[in-house]
Amino acid sequence: MQCPPAFRFVGQTAITRLYHYEKFKAEHLSALLRDQKIHCSNPAGLNDPWDFRPAFNSQSVEDPAKLEEAILWFHAHGDGSLTPRQMDIYDNGLRASRDARIEFIDGLTKQNVALIGKRRMFCLSALPACTLMWSHYAENHRGICLEFGIDNPLIGMALSVIYKPEYPKWSPMDFEAEEVRALEMLLIKAVEWGYEREYRIISLHNNELNTPLHVDEGGRFTLPPGSLKSVIAGCQADYDAINAIVKCHMPDLPVKRAVRVPDQFELTIEG
Repeated sequence: MQCPPAFRFVGQTAITRLYHYEKFKAEHLSALLRDQKIHCSNPAGLNDPWDFRPAFNSQSVEDPAKLEEAILWFHAHGDGSLTPRQMDIYDNGLRASRDARIEFIDGLTKQNVALIGKRRMFCLSALPACTLMWSHYAENHRGICLEFGIDNPLIGMALSVIYKPEYPKWSPMDFEAEEVRALEMLLIKAVEWGYEREYRIISLHNNELNTPLHVDEGGRFTLPPGSLKSVIAGCQADYDAINAIVKCHMPDLPVKRAVRVPDQFELTIEG
């Protein structure tokens, strides 16, 4: 897979580790260590209402030439349910009515969001000691953070999220048969989220078997051997309980802990 010019695989950076924050659930951590599988996010449950819900720009078909391009595009990608006569009527309606054009673009947006919703995603951060990340995703520092190496065929496929001050002006015609271009819609977020330093592993659109980006029926990626480097306990987590589970399933895996720096608003990772 090529990488979009604006984005980078983590292997193209100086980063050697990525981190995934989550709540501590004993049965969940046990299953992860036992099965060596990581649960992916369902786009329907993301906390950013714009994330994985890209909207095509309604202005993209206001130029007459662009509208004709869109009509040809729609003919090529339609479901064939309309007769030629019905298509002519529909096309002329688009040419005559701005409301019809807005409805047309909205319909394409809904179809695209439904298609994107079939993908799964695993979110990571370049930062292991981010106070806000521990607060938002690891149950107010009572959870855990999984540390991964990037020198493997799964974590190494993580793509950088790009943070933008303005919403992109996407047109459905821009993404014609371009898997790489379409990744833009899954990797761009508002600048307010920039503190997360996020990277994403995104499942393939067709979920092909025998590739690292395949998810199983439970929506899980299979971890390559040795890719999990440690489990980090939050500064308010039950370290002994977390350590006991790790040592039961992976005795050689380090268990670290986030620790508050006494005289600063800062965390450090020990272990």
